[in-house]
Amino acid sequence: MKKIKFKNEFWCIVTARKNSKSIIRKNTVKINGKELIKYSFDEIIKLKKNIKKTIVTTDDPLIKKITKKYKFETLHRDAKLSGDLINSIDVVIDVVNKSIENYGYLPKFFFLIQPTSIFLKSEHIKRLIKKLKSGKYKSAQTIIKVPHQFHAYNQRYLKNHKTGFIFEKKRMRMHNKQTKPIFYAYGNLIASKTDQFIKNKNFFLKPSFGLPVKNIYGFDIDNKFDLKIVKQLLMRKISSYEKN
Repeated sequence: MKKIKFKNEFWCIVTARKNSKSIIRKNTVKINGKELIKYSFDEIIKLKKNIKKTIVTTDDPLIKKITKKYKFETLHRDAKLSGDLINSIDVVIDVVNKSIENYGYLPKFFFLIQPTSIFLKSEHIKRLIKKLKSGKYKSAQTIIKVPHQFHAYNQRYLKNHKTGFIFEKKRMRMHNKQTKPIFYAYGNLIASKTDQFIKNKNFFLKPSFGLPVKNIYGFDIDNKFDLKIVKQLLMRKISSYEKN
């Protein structure tokens, strides 16, 4: 296998397929008069000095048209990589292979951007870039606090119509939110060291830097109900929720 050349650059890889079972053409659905994917694009475009390339992998002609207006680059995604059961790793590997062929090299790091993370912030990307430049980490990600009602110690099993706490002993010792340890969930923004991603087929490479952000920034649009919530949040302005 030919040796891959890596340059000290940061790229954004945007995964944006056409079809979705939950919402028809979800990535281009209009929210307050603006296509969903444009919310991510408008944050990425603020990072011209930090992001060398933005590559959008899609099978949607409309997304390709929008991408062209932003002067980002498009890679056509084949039908076999556009189904509901395809994972992001396979999609990014496809981008990696096509980028080697098209550009002759790869970036040292890349960000995985999903348009359904509508509250993506360019400032968070900048902060992760700074940490990755230190050389201490192979990946960097945003994380959000797990709400009390979803805490691991509150989770229950269901078997033959019977339920109970999965971690019953720990639940007994730490039954309220003041005594439970703080747990975090993925905040929907990850950057990975490209060579290690290729080797391990994993975005969340260790050591991984975690940047705690407000829960609103980890919001992901998955269904029509989520769309209704987002529309309300945008109408009321996000700044009013940042303090919560």
